[in-house]
Amino acid sequence: MTRPVIGVVLALTAEDHDFVPQPAYRFEYLKQQYYEAIEQQGGLTIGIPSTERLETIEQYCDIINGLLLVGGEDVNPSTYGEELDPLCKPMMPRRDQFECQLIDACQRRQIPILGICRGLQIMNIAFGGTLYQDLSQMPGAANHGQVGELDFSLRHQVEIVPGTRLHQIVGADRIETNTGHHQGIKQLANGLTVSAKTADGVIEAIEGNGFTIAVQWHPEAWSCDPYSRKLFAGFCEAGTTTIGHKK
Repeated sequence: MTRPVIGVVLALTAEDHDFVPQPAYRFEYLKQQYYEAIEQQGGLTIGIPSTERLETIEQYCDIINGLLLVGGEDVNPSTYGEELDPLCKPMMPRRDQFECQLIDACQRRQIPILGICRGLQIMNIAFGGTLYQDLSQMPGAANHGQVGELDFSLRHQVEIVPGTRLHQIVGADRIETNTGHHQGIKQLANGLTVSAKTADGVIEAIEGNGFTIAVQWHPEAWSCDPYSRKLFAGFCEAGTTTIGHKK
């Protein structure tokens, strides 16, 4: 059986590590757990560089059957019309611009999209929404950041909205997830709906038309978790249906 090809936009910094520029050596990164989670469900991963050559986006869309938007640095607040807050971490505007246009192209072609952490945030921005630059700005929000060794051991309960595609995939009203983010959705974009929240009101998952789903947690970090496996399985299955039928 032909495997669905899943494109993953490479990060310009090593995820969850301080960015130290090296002028003579420029790197882009992909955490191994992302492509391992795809491979476990029968998918094939290709890395997509955050290039300034935006004309390549349509050609990448010719190749891929699904788009995985992964975690990483904060999105530049200028993309949603705000000034930079001191609590906002280092940004890579080149990646922001590339991902927003790639999301738009995938939507037009009905290519499945799965967003993780920053992936949820850039998806909301690409559709026209905004973010809290830090969750301390959101009334009533708890601390959702990682602690200790950045191992995603901090956990919380997430309420899944009945009737959503996410609810259909995981088959549960409430699941336990890891937590590791300091930003969140402020204004939900038109065309997106909320599919999960935490008790403090933070939006933990969103979805749009077709298979367009994003979660604020990191399912790739919990390879033995049945709900994480179901999410990647549903994504790769959706990618399989596009083989030979992309517009």
